[in-house]
Amino acid sequence: MKNNILAIIPAAGIGSRFLSNMPKQYSSINETNIIQKTVSTFIHSSTISKIIIPVNKNDQYIKEQEFYKDPKIKVIQGGDTRAKSVLNALSCIDIKDYDYVLTHDVARPNIKGDDVNLIVETILSKKADCLYFYTPINESIKQISENKDITVNRDDFFIVQTPQVCKIDKLYDALISAIDDSIDVPDESYAMERMGYKVLKILGNSSNIKVTFPEDLELVNKFNTRTGTGFDLHTYQPGTGFILGGHFIDCDYSINAHSDGDVLLHSIADAILGAAALGDIGLFFPDNDQKNKDLDSKQIIELCLNEISKLDLEIYNIDATVICEEPKINPIREEIITSLASILQIDQAKIGLKATTSEKIGIIGKNKAIAVQTAVNLKYKK
Repeated sequence: MKNNILAIIPAAGIGSRFLSNMPKQYSSINETNIIQKTVSTFIHSSTISKIIIPVNKNDQYIKEQEFYKDPKIKVIQGGDTRAKSVLNALSCIDIKDYDYVLTHDVARPNIKGDDVNLIVETILSKKADCLYFYTPINESIKQISENKDITVNRDDFFIVQTPQVCKIDKLYDALISAIDDSIDVPDESYAMERMGYKVLKILGNSSNIKVTFPEDLELVNKFNTRTGTGFDLHTYQPGTGFILGGHFIDCDYSINAHSDGDVLLHSIADAILGAAALGDIGLFFPDNDQKNKDLDSKQIIELCLNEISKLDLEIYNIDATVICEEPKINPIREEIITSLASILQIDQAKIGLKATTSEKIGIIGKNKAIAVQTAVNLKYKK
């Protein structure tokens, strides 16, 4: 084994079904575009030693991509079919330098590095000529007929995905044979099975969808949420009440804090910033800065929302757990949720709020403190 795996990402199609003025692979997705996100996985994969990207001869966008000058990348002119594009890629290198070639649809941006490792490791262990990912069909399907459509057993069919890995010399021969015979090649596994080579499959992931229509972009985004957690704790002192989630609680305690001490909003803020990889609230509002003395925590949330908006992110949902012996949270739970929805600018249905105690253990159990643990999911805007 030469330990060299070649990757080919065909990108010469024009995506006519996508109904766009530019090829679909250059459409925006999250903070990047489809081709950038797809190629990035392979650039950062230690399994892949070289990446060839066949593009349309009239492509005006490829040179603008961040990866274009990456030493791992080679961009070539593709053909008028997938098979010809892949064959062009194989023809521009010495295939004797590689044992296997991995092919992947440029329009499948949700591919993970772990998937690349898995399919390569599996073909090496199975000693197959070709290996591809598949997913089962979960919906009813019908076969189109001239007279009437016929319902067929979905268990007899499955969806073929990429990446696919093939013995490089055998794929080269298989593509030449198919092209010489004017055979349409939908994917590399078909070319290989047509030649009678050993072709196997492994279960893929439903998140690895192929972008074909504009509405597919929204589905891709749903698989790209970002999660953050936050934790905050403040001690009690005798008092007449304190603020929790922007709601004032009338009780016999107040909070020891530099700001207004809203432990729930602080925990949420840290979770938001963490999900966006922006650090924590201490970076934006240090507690040794007198300007932050008695700071209204709603201002902290306002900053967090502004920061994630710059990244084209928004809150998908929040789940928070308040940990204290007193005061009792459940009787005022709905009021707190109403307050949070207003402050966070999200629907109440996206807010989970729970309360528990520490079973008389530790500083919280001795009724000397209150803490909040929060999880936040952010999603990219449409």
